Amino acid sequence: MFTKSRRMILVALVLSALSSGGCGDTEGAVVIVDAEFDPVAASDAFGGVNEATTGIAQTFTVLNDGKFERFWVVITQGNSADSGTIRISVRPLIGGLPNPSIASSIITPIDVDTSTLPATLVETFSMYDVGADPGRDVLTGETYAIVVEFVSRATSTDVNPIAFVLGISGALGDPYAGGSGAEDTGGGYALDPTMDDYIFRTFVLQ
Repeated sequence: MFTKSRRMILVALVLSALSSGGCGDTEGAVVIVDAEFDPVAASDAFGGVNEATTGIAQTFTVLNDGKFERFWVVITQGNSADSGTIRISVRPLIGGLPNPSIASSIITPIDVDTSTLPATLVETFSMYDVGADPGRDVLTGETYAIVVEFVSRATSTDVNPIAFVLGISGALGDPYAGGSGAEDTGGGYALDPTMDDYIFRTFVLQ
């Protein structure tokens, strides 16, 4: 995990290593940055994940054909005294919203112990490599969502969120034209009513 000030340096180093054969599923393959929402401005909005808001998602459109290789997302510990488990998946959209079935995920869902996340509201990318997963071929123009969902609470001290997904407020307009924030408050996913978008970056293997 890296602070925002080091992100672009890290991307340049990673892509340089990959283009020189430092990584990849096949010889000559290169990992490139695909869709992303990583504004210069610091995050000023967040979505909490708990029993009341069971999921936070950010939708995006694939910009390059390839294999969905890795993704970064800004997730921190919540303001609960409890830790717990969240589950991250990448799902196709139905009617502009995440497929409600986790079985539709193009990656093997990732369970995360929230006690291992960055401190509350510290804007830091958490990075997940899914290059070993099958069925992750994506095509330009396809639409997906990175979905962060509540699984369980380790203890029951309170009902506050066990994790926050950080983003940019939509109070003054849509921050990210390439996708939308969404949340599940018990009746299935719906677009975030405040038009917030959540910070992310995806990579594809070509």
